[in-house]
Amino acid sequence: MSAPYTPFMDPRTARPPGVGPLDRAAWLCVDDDFAAQMAERDALFEAPDDDVACALPEGEAPTAELLALLLDWTARDGRWRREGGAVIRPDSVAVPLDASPLTVIGRLMQEDALLLIPGEPEYLLVAGTLCFPQRWALSEKLGRPLTDVHRPVPGYPETLAARINRMFAALRVEAPLMRINWLVHPTDTLRIVQREAQKGPPPDPGRGWHLRTERQCLLRLPQTRAVVFTIKTTVTHVDRLSAEHRAGLRDALAGWGPGEIAHRGGVPIWRAALDALA
Repeated sequence: MSAPYTPFMDPRTARPPGVGPLDRAAWLCVDDDFAAQMAERDALFEAPDDDVACALPEGEAPTAELLALLLDWTARDGRWRREGGAVIRPDSVAVPLDASPLTVIGRLMQEDALLLIPGEPEYLLVAGTLCFPQRWALSEKLGRPLTDVHRPVPGYPETLAARINRMFAALRVEAPLMRINWLVHPTDTLRIVQREAQKGPPPDPGRGWHLRTERQCLLRLPQTRAVVFTIKTTVTHVDRLSAEHRAGLRDALAGWGPGEIAHRGGVPIWRAALDALA
């Protein structure tokens, strides 16, 4: 068995940004963990807070446009269906359409969704749903430019910021993009909220080492010109990986530099992950 995504096996995708074209018809996922993840998302939206969904006033129009796009896409896809004032998801759960736009978006799709608009000097995060963050907090990043959103990712301002800014500026409606982010974690917890001042290693619930991947898609909205950034998170126990993929993952992990090792939890976690993959 293996994980659904193995970007570490290809030098072109093992390191950021590792971006390629996205087939628009394959934008959203319905995979083996759909029902379980959607149940967790539903529970979060029963008592939402600003780290689950929030928006600035500038994010209202892009949010409405994203919802319209989502309803159109799911109707065309066929795995969702409209019944009166609700949409029935692939797991047979009905999502009422009279809830807030961000709640409907967050409960219809397995992906988290962030909305960014052009700003000076960079795109600004103005709205989003974030059920499964990887050690960050949505409310803390709202209203901030891309470089601040990625703080404290090592090397981002020096090596990636200019490339990412050009990519956002050049993104075309008809040509969405996709990349896969990855790391090895001592946890299968999907939702890990951490603020910048409280950055630390991920929690360890004692369930072994896991490959965490994020299938990240970038789409341009035609009316507001906002960029939609969606994130589908998948967690796979390393024991489920094939021998080839375990070896490839270990080789990629061994190539991390000091800054990335520190950012991902420190040398002890890095070495323990390498040992788990040996």
